[in-house]
Amino acid sequence: MMTLLEHDIAHITRVMRPSLRGHLNGPVLPPEYWRRRLHRLLNSGHLTKVQLCSIDDLLLQLDQLDA
Repeated sequence: MMTLLEHDIAHITRVMRPSLRGHLNGPVLPPEYWRRRLHRLLNSGHLTKVQLCSIDDLLLQLDQLDA
């Protein structure tokens, strides 16, 4: 059974990239929004190694999109 934290990570994994691609007017939600959400998850404490790696991967994706 997935925890609330795992559901949140899975949701961000699914929607972050499409929301950054956005549409003609730019991203639906900016990278700063996703960074804040991911850092909130990191600060929640008691993360498993898998959860920590997933969040780290998402942050790396954001860094690559910013570059």
